[in-house]
Amino acid sequence: MSRRAVCWLAAVLVLGGPGVAQEAGELAEEFETWLEVVAPLITEAELDYFLGLEEDYRRRSFIDEFWRVRDSDVETPRNEFKRRWARRSDEVIARFGNTLDVRSRLLLLNGDPGRWMHPSGRELTRCYETTEEIELWFYEGSERTQNKFIAVVFMSDFDTDDTYKLWTPEIRFRPRTRRKLPTTNPAEFCEEGWLAGAMDFFRSDLVFYLELMEELLSVPEPPTEWLPTFAAATTDLPAGAETFEAGLEVDFVGRNQSRTAVQAVVVVPQSQLREPGVGSIDFGAVTHRFSVLGEVIRDDRLLDGFRYQFEVAVPEGEDSPLPLVLSRFVRPGPATLRLRVEDLYGRRFARVEQEIDIPSGEDLKNLRRKLDSPLFLSLEEANEAAARGERSIRLVPPEDGEIQVGHVRFTTRTVGDFDSVVFSLNERPILTKTRPPFSVELDMGRVAATHRLRAVAIEEGVEVARDEIMVNHGGQRFRARIVEPYGEGTFEESVQVVVEVDTPDDAPIERLELFLNEQRVATLYEAPFVQPVLLVEEGLAYLRAVAFLEDGNSTEDIVFINAPGYLEEVDIQYVELFATVVDGKGRPRTGLGRGAFEVFEDDEPQDIRRFEFVRDLPIHAGLLLDTSASMTPVLPAVVEAAQTFVDRTVQEQDRLAIISFDDRPRIDLKFSNDTVEAGGVLAGLRAGGSTALYDSLVYALTYFDGVNGQKALLLLSDGKDEGSGFDVAGAVETARRSGVTVYTIGLSEVKKDRDARKVLERIAGETGGQSFFVESPAELPGIYDSISEDLRSRYLLTYQSTSTVDESEFRSVRVAVDEKGARVRTISGYYP
Repeated sequence: MSRRAVCWLAAVLVLGGPGVAQEAGELAEEFETWLEVVAPLITEAELDYFLGLEEDYRRRSFIDEFWRVRDSDVETPRNEFKRRWARRSDEVIARFGNTLDVRSRLLLLNGDPGRWMHPSGRELTRCYETTEEIELWFYEGSERTQNKFIAVVFMSDFDTDDTYKLWTPEIRFRPRTRRKLPTTNPAEFCEEGWLAGAMDFFRSDLVFYLELMEELLSVPEPPTEWLPTFAAATTDLPAGAETFEAGLEVDFVGRNQSRTAVQAVVVVPQSQLREPGVGSIDFGAVTHRFSVLGEVIRDDRLLDGFRYQFEVAVPEGEDSPLPLVLSRFVRPGPATLRLRVEDLYGRRFARVEQEIDIPSGEDLKNLRRKLDSPLFLSLEEANEAAARGERSIRLVPPEDGEIQVGHVRFTTRTVGDFDSVVFSLNERPILTKTRPPFSVELDMGRVAATHRLRAVAIEEGVEVARDEIMVNHGGQRFRARIVEPYGEGTFEESVQVVVEVDTPDDAPIERLELFLNEQRVATLYEAPFVQPVLLVEEGLAYLRAVAFLEDGNSTEDIVFINAPGYLEEVDIQYVELFATVVDGKGRPRTGLGRGAFEVFEDDEPQDIRRFEFVRDLPIHAGLLLDTSASMTPVLPAVVEAAQTFVDRTVQEQDRLAIISFDDRPRIDLKFSNDTVEAGGVLAGLRAGGSTALYDSLVYALTYFDGVNGQKALLLLSDGKDEGSGFDVAGAVETARRSGVTVYTIGLSEVKKDRDARKVLERIAGETGGQSFFVESPAELPGIYDSISEDLRSRYLLTYQSTSTVDESEFRSVRVAVDEKGARVRTISGYYP
């Protein structure tokens, strides 16, 4: 490597050092201090953008987002990365006086080096020579490199005020003796001979040494999209943007627990719309589209940031203003509401701002404005629903991951007074309580079934609040639910729409679209999903909410308003079956047509509506791996075989979860298609504890709840159940209800245990899977290949059930195939 390249590397190692402090000279002290702390961490693009910000509330928001995107575990309330960086910053400032020293940079990015001890007990972190001070750091691995042994050499430069620099092979140092690089004798690490040997070693592989140092000291790259996303979420107008005039009216219409419902209406006169072409014609209505970016600012901090998109009907031949209505829940106190409105057809902008004093719940009635505006008068019905937020009821959900069976007490948190609370389970009223505490004890049965629990608060015979939770839903359910409006209310001019969304593993919502009939009226990009909707005409209408995830998946809900009493809801039950056909030797049989299949439900023939042979349909697969103490000798081979399955089977469209268990189950990898992460999880599995087989199976099957399409669970264990709360009947019944195809693999002793074999065979048989029993883990790769082929060689059959039996009853399913010697594997039945 050239001298120029070495100098470039040295510059990289202190990137953003003294220059940062100089460029930040006009900033407040808190921001200068922050920049010094993050100097080894901030990228050049982030630094340039931060220094270009002009308002402190935006700088503070930048800092919050800077740490958030680097959080290594977003599911915990604390940002562990930020906390770790703060601890290390305090340490390097105490030891070295600043974060710009190259030693500070190394420690911040890689942690404290291991302490190697001299036989005398002295810590070996510094060594001395007659002309220079040498400091040696030793790492037995680092969080930033795969290398297991790292030695870093620093040399002080007495000409530059004792500042240390990273030693490079071009810096001449002549010790009295020479020795080769040691790898096992810490006692010799500080001897001059070893130092010479280390330098000879680094000179002999200069490229490796320089690349290793760059790997340890380079600025970690943050997520690529965060900075453009943050920059786009500003109410500042683009440079040179063409503008138009708009007004702003604000009202305080209710409260939501400790927050006040702030209703803002942006008023755009029709005269401000650009011609020609007012908008687009959708379903006979002329509409115009606007985007709104908003900020609520208090004490020079961003209290709330939000984004909306509106499609507004334009009245013909009138100059009525176009209202853009939005609702936010904000804590009481003085604040600044700042909005940027973009005319998406005219490509013009308006910026409106208002100082507001948000009242508390106690002051709300006294401070609420009079409804003298025609716009607010038309919103009165929606605002009545918002005012109901002053009375609320919330069911307290169970702890995440807890399976609710047997007698379980559910409690509520309430705001306001009620005459009674009606509890319903799976749409059936269970109990009415007329005084606090509003709680209920329910028998959830002995099977881990999914239940819908609802609490409805009543006052003077009218429903005034409600809440609903799913019990044993497993976290994979993707559901949008319109919770307001509800009941049989009639609306003339406006309605308040409230939507709750459940997502798999609490994944973020990309957007929520609201429709009035088939006209999209608003798009919300973050919670709360609360939106007043103006009605364009009286009579029967429907509201539709469609939620989207970042990967494009969507779910929706629909409610009718102003519906006549005779309007009934018809439940059409479509059943989806995945079936595997094998020949007499157990090999998948492909190429069969629709006419070869018959489907029976409770022995009644069903009409096959959809038929398809599928090889590339997405699969949600789970690996349920026994890591109890008895697995210690075979776990490495089990992990290796599982890794082979991951590498050969998991494709881009698939999702894999890894759940290990001993005396309790653990989700080690949530559903993901990241095979590298899966490999890291498998490599980190350790054996210990007993075997809670049934509890872990129930837990894993519950985790699948809400997943649609192909679902498969691969269960591997070497022993019988020990100490589960569920018995075999409960585990089998849960498997029948789950819709998950279970493949069971029994190791060593299980093969010899007749009862244990029967349990695994029964679980697999009820779900359309297979059972395998092996003497040695060496057989596992072949078994995994067989399962993979099975999953990629299935027939999809869909039918509309003709059954009229009660929804609580199990419906048996049988698939017959007209092919000599062929057998069909599919689920034994289902619960609606």
